Amino acid sequence: MAHEYEDDLAQFEAKETSHRLPVGWLLLFWGLIAWGAWFVWAHTPALGGSTWVHEDVEAGGASLGANLLATVAFTAIPTAVAVALVLVQRRKKKT
Repeated sequence: MAHEYEDDLAQFEAKETSHRLPVGWLLLFWGLIAWGAWFVWAHTPALGGSTWVHEDVEAGGASLGANLLATVAFTAIPTAVAVALVLVQRRKKKT
């Protein structure tokens, strides 16, 4: 009677995906490769991508405030979120 309730891990295994990746992961993988190839092509002047010249920078360019905002938005905020997630996970382990 006690053996009736034991778990058999083979019953919980997804048989249809045991030897191949799910379609979503494949789409993500190949999509990131395609995007990376496009990005390198679009932003490398030797490959025909966009170029910038010194006159464009002198004519205006981004202001100091915009550069500071971008720096904060793309570095400090994700770092704060990562630290908060670590702290929340530590707190969950203790309880």
